Amino acid sequence: MFRPNSMGILRSIESRDVHGRENWGVERSCAFAPVNLNVRTQKTTVRADSSASRGSADEKVSDRAKILVGKATSIKISDNFYFDGISYEVVSVHYRRSVTGRVDHIECGLALLP
Repeated sequence: MFRPNSMGILRSIESRDVHGRENWGVERSCAFAPVNLNVRTQKTTVRADSSASRGSADEKVSDRAKILVGKATSIKISDNFYFDGISYEVVSVHYRRSVTGRVDHIECGLALLP
């Protein structure tokens, strides 16, 4: 039995304008249970033509961010999800079933937005 214990904000793309840019819908509350929202920094190289010292920089990454949402939640790939001041994009949606075969909750994979 799925029971959410946190609240986030979910936004979906409603349409696109003539230039292909997204028109986002209204923000709506989304009850969820976090599985892993681990955000870490990773070293990345700076291009040689932009830095004489061939230095490195830090980049925020999130490899395995996952949340669980209720089966009645309207969520799809490319939606934006906000929680604790961090923006994520929904990259995968998996319907998880109970032992009786009914949909119990939805598992969503997230990617960190720049």
